[in-house]
Amino acid sequence: MKTHIIILLYIVVRTVSGQLNDHRGRDPILSDGYNQSKIQMRQYDHHDTIPSDVYNHSKVHMKQDGRHQPEYYGYEQPCPDAEDIAPCVCTYDSVSNAMDLECSAVESEEQLKQIFKANFPFNNFHQFHLRDNNNIKELEAGVFNGISFEIIIIEWNSLEVIELQALDSCYETATWIYLSYNNITSFPFDEVSLFSKLRDFTMTDNSLSVIPADAFHGLTALENLDIGYNNADIVGTFQDLPNLLLIDLGHNALPTIPAQFIKTGSSDLSYIGLGGNNIVSVEPGAFDIVDGLDIYMYGNSLSTLDEATWRPHLEAGGTLDAAGNPLVCGCDIAWLFGEDQLLEQVDYNALCTDGEFLHDLDPSIFDNC
Repeated sequence: MKTHIIILLYIVVRTVSGQLNDHRGRDPILSDGYNQSKIQMRQYDHHDTIPSDVYNHSKVHMKQDGRHQPEYYGYEQPCPDAEDIAPCVCTYDSVSNAMDLECSAVESEEQLKQIFKANFPFNNFHQFHLRDNNNIKELEAGVFNGISFEIIIIEWNSLEVIELQALDSCYETATWIYLSYNNITSFPFDEVSLFSKLRDFTMTDNSLSVIPADAFHGLTALENLDIGYNNADIVGTFQDLPNLLLIDLGHNALPTIPAQFIKTGSSDLSYIGLGGNNIVSVEPGAFDIVDGLDIYMYGNSLSTLDEATWRPHLEAGGTLDAAGNPLVCGCDIAWLFGEDQLLEQVDYNALCTDGEFLHDLDPSIFDNC
């Protein structure tokens, strides 16, 4: 019996890992694309250790051997009647005891609302999918009508507005919300903190004008935050995110980085992406100080690498990609060529404005600085 249980748990973990990795292999998570394979491997290794009860957010009952099972355990087909929810399609995986709902063929907002008014024998789903759909422009409040999901994937659509409480049935269940490659101009950031189990929030390639960083405060389960390619003004700070691994803010509107901007308190933070923001200055104390933290500043407008800002980061074992910035390379960067050899932690593609690579400079030119 123990051998059978171990084999079953192994199949469940492998099945779920394959589903997540298959999707992530299709759509890159990091908008900047820098060291993507290395960074994604860190993330997947973490997420692939999915606990065996990941699907048991639904009401459970006890089997005779003491194990918990979802409320629809033992049902041959717990999905709603296919005709009642068409053109949405419900699928059930009896191995992982998980139901998914695919609604990419929905023809209108009204049809989507009516589908969720059908008779659902069970309200707790694993995934919701809405892809490649040009009919849905708005997700209205309460659209899911009490049906909850753990993973919400809404991508490659013409979606423009997500109303307040549109995802309210998922506050306590959602672990992954993926909203990339839409045309979203309005999103209820005021309710983000209500998603108590949220581990991954990805909202790249939309049309947001403002992103309030404070909205993410206190998401203690959050590991990956990617809101790049919105050309948005990011206001506030990213703090109190103790389990954050990756944050990507690339290709937004961030001319300056203030002090305390990314102070998550996470000792495992490995990547901060700020490429393509036209950043001209970074104040001291802007970032967490973490050994091994890679800060990606490619393609901005930095003319110098200020010692007060960057020395603490490099001394702690962090790295910096400053390529694609118009570095003047005067006495202001002499500190990089000291005996501690901090220059070795700066990317080799960093160029000075005269076209010479930073790493090719003769240290003796700084003798009189």
